[in-house]
Amino acid sequence: MSAAKSALILGGGLAGLTCAHELAKAGCKVTVLEKLDVVGGLARNVTRGDGMFDLGGHRFFTAKPEMLVWLRELIGDELRQVGRKSRILLGGKFFDYPLRPVNAIFGFGLRRSANILWQYAGAALDRALSPQADLSFEDWVVARFGRALYDIYFKPYTEKVWGLRCEDISAEWAEQRIQLLNLPDAVWRAVRPGRESPKTYAQEFWYPAAGIGLIAETLARRVRELGGRVVTGCNVEHVAVVKNAVAEVAGGGKTYKASTVISTIPLTLLGRMFGAAPDALGNLSFRALRCVYLILNMTQVTDDSWLYFPEREILFGRSHEPRNWWPALAPKGRTSLCLEVFCNEGDRFWEMDEKELAAACAADLDRLGLVKREQVAGAFSEYAPHAYPVFRVGYRNSLREVLKHVGRIHNLHLVGRSGAYRYENMDQVAESAIMLARQLVQS
Repeated sequence: MSAAKSALILGGGLAGLTCAHELAKAGCKVTVLEKLDVVGGLARNVTRGDGMFDLGGHRFFTAKPEMLVWLRELIGDELRQVGRKSRILLGGKFFDYPLRPVNAIFGFGLRRSANILWQYAGAALDRALSPQADLSFEDWVVARFGRALYDIYFKPYTEKVWGLRCEDISAEWAEQRIQLLNLPDAVWRAVRPGRESPKTYAQEFWYPAAGIGLIAETLARRVRELGGRVVTGCNVEHVAVVKNAVAEVAGGGKTYKASTVISTIPLTLLGRMFGAAPDALGNLSFRALRCVYLILNMTQVTDDSWLYFPEREILFGRSHEPRNWWPALAPKGRTSLCLEVFCNEGDRFWEMDEKELAAACAADLDRLGLVKREQVAGAFSEYAPHAYPVFRVGYRNSLREVLKHVGRIHNLHLVGRSGAYRYENMDQVAESAIMLARQLVQS
């Protein structure tokens, strides 16, 4: 029998349900509390009519064979391998992602490309002769790619995504995730062939034919089949601590108890419940996302998996077209788009009327020459208040303080992007949850 005889999991997203499934298989009595009426968290299906969407585009790609085995065993024949094509629309021109040499040179123009290469070489020389510690995102990028490319791409897109100045974003973010925005690395990779491709350059990814939410839905079903409970529509309202242990959790008008508690809810919310220092919590936050979904009277907009829009004048920062991930996801005889509008809870984009926001997005698509306004047959939106943990300069000290405060609770464990305040891809989230569950049953 496992050391964790009973487990209460706060949050029914990928991390929470994966952990619950592993624990339930080991004979642990499991209860999952999920705030929404559906499971999946950020990786859930959004349906309207006969169309299906992601809450933002998701992909499952892993370099670890055991994680692919895990996913295949979980959803079986529903798993499909999908070709990936991503581009960036910048200055009215499309850039392949990763770029090809001709596309890179003629896309930027010879003069601008020469300036980019010159500044890149100068930055490399400066770094070799006089290395400096990088404090901010700006420091890190300029030191490695030069200011020209920073000004053209990195600065506008990054500030659009995070709603912060690049000098206020930690260099640690660049160190960990720069390939997620690596137009420049793609340029150098294109002119310096033979380098090993990182994860972000994978030409295919794995995706369920029934939508990304199938993963969480299958996990929830299996947890129930193993005797566990998955309670939806249950917001965690209070956590009672007695003698440095969680005694009970209140949510949805009921109280729940367990020997072990696993939290995947935003660390900032949990920290406030436990009375963590306000100054430390104030330096930790989450960037929100509002997804605008358009039903279009056309068969296809582009054949891209993702399109990126760095320019500040464009309301949305990224789009995906579900039919390009799997044709059955699109409404019959039509196509659809998910447009990601980066925002903060309570700001003007978060509060904007749904019809007004959709109309503004449609106007931008029209201006870009991608979709005519009259081709929009329907629109709606969804909210994701805790989409991305924000890495401000100095956040690491605040995070350490909050984790130390929460860590005094000996039967509490944190996992997941929101719960552990880590930016992780789907495969990393699932792997972390599996590892935590195995540690708990083997301890």
